[in-house]
Amino acid sequence: MIDPPRTIVHREWTVYEGKPWLTVTRSQITTPDGLDRTHHAIRLNTVTTVIAVDEHHRALLMRRHRWIVDSIGLESPGGILDPCEDPLSGARRELLEETGFEVDRLTLVADLEPMPGLVQTRHLIYVGSDPCQIAAPTDAEESAQLLWVPLGETADLLSKGQLLGTGTAVGMLAAAALVAGDSGTQSPGQQFVTVPEPN
Repeated sequence: MIDPPRTIVHREWTVYEGKPWLTVTRSQITTPDGLDRTHHAIRLNTVTTVIAVDEHHRALLMRRHRWIVDSIGLESPGGILDPCEDPLSGARRELLEETGFEVDRLTLVADLEPMPGLVQTRHLIYVGSDPCQIAAPTDAEESAQLLWVPLGETADLLSKGQLLGTGTAVGMLAAAALVAGDSGTQSPGQQFVTVPEPN
C-alpha cells in the first residue's frame, strides 16, 4: 500500500506548558497540497481507562459532573499515566483509586488517538473481568456515584450523550462486542454501588 502525502513540520515550539496536564505547541508546516501555514497542537500525556465487567455483563461506571462541558454523565475509571508508569499498572491504580475495585484480568481493547487533527492524547482502553470491591475510593477529587450499567444499554446511552469521553464510549462498545455471543446471562438493570466509608 502506498503511503498518503505527508505534512512536513519545519519547526515546532512550546507556547504554553501546564505540567503535568498539557502542553500547547505551535508549528510551521507545509500541508500535502503545498500550503505553508502555522498550526497549533495540544499535547497530553497517555491516558488509561478501564471498563470493569461483572458476571451479569454490567460495567462499573462513575456518574459524575464534568464542569468543563457542564454535563452529568457516565464515565469509566481512568486517568493520566505517571511518568515511566507501566500502562497496565496505571490502569489498575486508577481503577482502585477511583472506585475501590480490582479486576482479575485486563485486556487491551483499543490503542487510539481520539482527536489527531488537533490533540495528541494516546488512550489505552482496557476491559477488566471479575471486578471485586476491596476498599473505598481514595481519590476525593474524582469522587462520583458508582453504578453497574448493563452493556446492552450502550447504544442508547451513546445516542443520548450519556457516556462521557472517547475512552468510555469505545470501551463500552468493545466490552459489549466481547460479550455479545454470550446470550445465556440476563443482565439486571442499572444499580448503584454501595461504597464503604474511607478509613
